[in-house]
Amino acid sequence: MDNSKHYPPPWILKGNGFIFAFLGNKKYNLTNSFMTEESTSAFEGGLAACMLINYESSNVGPYYELLYIPGSFTYKNKSYKRITKIYVSSETSIGEGIRNWAIPKEKADFIWEEIPDSDTTLIKVSKGKETFLSVSLKKHFFHFPITTALLPYKLLQKSEDCYLETQLKGFGKGKLATIQKIETNETHFPDLFKAGCLKYGLSINPFEIEFPIPGRYDFE
Repeated sequence: MDNSKHYPPPWILKGNGFIFAFLGNKKYNLTNSFMTEESTSAFEGGLAACMLINYESSNVGPYYELLYIPGSFTYKNKSYKRITKIYVSSETSIGEGIRNWAIPKEKADFIWEEIPDSDTTLIKVSKGKETFLSVSLKKHFFHFPITTALLPYKLLQKSEDCYLETQLKGFGKGKLATIQKIETNETHFPDLFKAGCLKYGLSINPFEIEFPIPGRYDFE
């Protein structure tokens, strides 16, 4: 992938992954979810989420992603979600994610392993020689349809000169998923159980999601 080329929105991404949504521990997230000082003052708490994603295709090619949303934030009397920590395996995705939607992506290395005949996925995320997240996830039961219409949240991320508002649209097939085992270095990523996560979430395979052209709010 040409890192010098610009890949503007909208993006269409397809793949599979896991979503764990939960009522966040506000006290923990205020100090351990990598918020800026400005975000801390606007933080409401509420529904948080962790996502582990295998993008099999995107506008910048395939890549892996790990992200954390600690809850809701207030801006101009409206409530938004905000990504405060995110890692991807693609250098191009980093630059374009920041440029297009002000998503603060960082580079990490991923191992994503599907264990045959077990419905188990092993994921390890590392920087340099240090693995800072290792998790075993198990899928259960039957598929059912899911859509972002069930959770119509908007992202609001801060760029250098404005806020960018993004309304994601997507659909896929889901299954119940559980965390079998997880180890986390909080220097690099929140401890999900301390943050309020239960072991239950969703496996989504396949999915398709659109990252549109964002709305813009100039600083006042």
